Order: sequence, then C-alpha cells, then structure tokens
Amino acid sequence: MTSPRVAIVAGARTPFVKAGQAFAKLSPLALATHAVRGLVSRHNVDPAGIEAIAFGAVVPERGKPNIAREIVFEAGLPASIEAQTVSSYCITGLRTATIIADAIARGRISAGIAGGVEWLSGADPATFCEPTTGLSMGEHMEITRKQWEIPRTRHDEIALASHRNAVAAADKLAAEIVPLEGVAKDSGPRPDTSLERLATLKPAFGADGTITAGNASPVTDGASAVLLMSEERAQREGRRPLAFIEAMDYAALHPDEGLLMAPAITVPRLLARAGLKLADIDLLEVHEAFAAQVLANAAAWERGWKGPATGRIDWSRVNVNGSSVAVGHPWSATGGRILTTLANEMARRDARYGLISICAAGAMAGAFLLSRR
Repeated sequence: MTSPRVAIVAGARTPFVKAGQAFAKLSPLALATHAVRGLVSRHNVDPAGIEAIAFGAVVPERGKPNIAREIVFEAGLPASIEAQTVSSYCITGLRTATIIADAIARGRISAGIAGGVEWLSGADPATFCEPTTGLSMGEHMEITRKQWEIPRTRHDEIALASHRNAVAAADKLAAEIVPLEGVAKDSGPRPDTSLERLATLKPAFGADGTITAGNASPVTDGASAVLLMSEERAQREGRRPLAFIEAMDYAALHPDEGLLMAPAITVPRLLARAGLKLADIDLLEVHEAFAAQVLANAAAWERGWKGPATGRIDWSRVNVNGSSVAVGHPWSATGGRILTTLANEMARRDARYGLISICAAGAMAGAFLLSRR
C-alpha cells in the first residue's frame, strides 16, 4: 500500500498587525477563531468533513491551555473534531501541519486544519529571551552575523527586497487575508522605504551592532490556518490542490553554534534526501526572523557547513512576495502564512518545487519541500 499524498488545498489568515495596535484588545482565541472561520467560509468547507485540528501558540492564553479545542467550540465546528495544541517556537506552524499531514499519510484522517496564533500584545517581555542563555534573539543574531562577517549593507538590501516584494504582491496577499477589526492588510510593508532610510536606523542590540528595527521582523499579532486533505479526498470534493507536501525535516543544534542556524542542517538534508540542489527549486521561502539570519544560513548552505553544499542561491527566487521583515512575524502563525503564500504562488506559476526554511528559538529549524507533480 502507498501512503496518500497530502495536498495543501487552501489557507487563510488574519492581517498581521504590529503588536499594541489594532488587535491589542483582542485575544489569541479571537484571532485564531477568525482565521479558522475565514478559511471554512471563504473556501466553502463543510465543517462536518473536518476530522482534526492542530493549532499552535507559543504564548498561551490564560485558562485555555488547549486553544485548539476551544477554537472548535468558538467557531461552531462539530464537537467530534479532535484537537491538539502545539508549542515549538517559530516552527510551531510547521509542526501543526506535520501532525495533520502525518495523520493523512497514515490514513487515519482524510482532512484537517493546521494553524497557529500569536497575540504578542499581551506577551511578557521575558518571552523574548532565550531561556538557556538569557540573551534575546537579536543579541544572539549579532554574535552570529559577526561570525559570518555579514555587512550592514547586506542586511538592509534583504530588508528592502522584502518590503518591495510585499508591496508589489499586495493584491495576492490580500486574497489570503480575512479582514478583522476594520483592518484588511498587513501593517508592516512600507512602500516608502529605501536603502538610504534603512541606513539611518540605529542598532537595536548594542552600539556596534548592525541589526535594526528595519532589518528585523517586527513584534506582531496574527493567526493563520491551512486546510490539508488527502489527494483522493480533494479530488472527490472537486478541489484542485495548490501543492503537495513532498517531504519535511526538523533539526536542532546547540545555541553556542548559532541560535538561528539550524536551517544549515535541515535544508541540505532535505534536498539530499530528495536528490535535489537549490537550483532545482523554483521558489524558496526563507523566514526572515532577521535579514542577517537569512544571509548566514544562505552562506552555510552554499559553503556546506553542517551539511553538503547545496549550490548557489538565485535570489530572484527567494521570498518573491516578501517575508517576515515586511509582513510581520506572529511566531506560531508564520508557518501557516508561508505554506499558504508559497502554495498559492506555486499554483500561479505552475512551479514544480517550492522549499520552506524556518529557524526557531531553542536553536531549532524546520523545512518543507512542496511539489506540483
């Protein structure tokens, strides 16, 4: 027997809004429920056909430790839906997709929703520090960018590309967004930014630093949800899959080697398993926790640090619709956003392969290979 292929059928999300602004008076459950309801209504999903929900949150809502189950009730979905909550830092959204995808591949279910939410408006400041070291992610990234000799100009160039691509893709991204509280678009993308403006921003993590508010992802509120189905179930319902989940990989290393450098393991290993090089990938989505993180891991891939060399990166294929520096980064929601945006873009271009790389606190990372063949 062969395992059912897992199809990405649709995705939806709230706007991603900077913490303390339009969503400051909401809650994780409110944001998550809105994303799931939007997915179900916008894509004409029969709630009776949803068999499982896996949802994530790094910062839990008080009194709701299993927010996934509360979403089922709050959204008015059938009580028979099994639900579990996951917390794995910035790869939480990928973890929830893995749970649903594995259940489909094993034949236990044929359709489920994966997603994540983060309401960082209400987060304790201590949440932003690495527990084992006491340093913030930004402080860790300053150490890494020195080790990899990444100049400030390159940080800002990556940030500028993120904003320009997100602004150019505004209509495409809007189609994935379910408006909330009168907000219909992400708050982050800036049409007026430039290298000159980015260069004026002061370092955020020490006077001699190169990481600024302009080349790092902003603290953000938001939620995302993705509908996964077996290929047979999608066909039966007359749905055309956007893409298929071909392979997944996770890895970890010690924070002393670089808190956000675990993608140096996941991406080469995933490509090697699939018999591919980076040149074979039509679209590459690299989560932009920091522009420096993207550059450091790209250098690691190309040089073969922690894994076989992958070949050089074609930057014209990277984050073509912008990424976290511009769009925002509600930790647990980022995986669902990237899965949805990449799958939609692959469908538009009929691209064969798409690759996702997400780093995470705890010195972890996740990677997904998507295909349309």
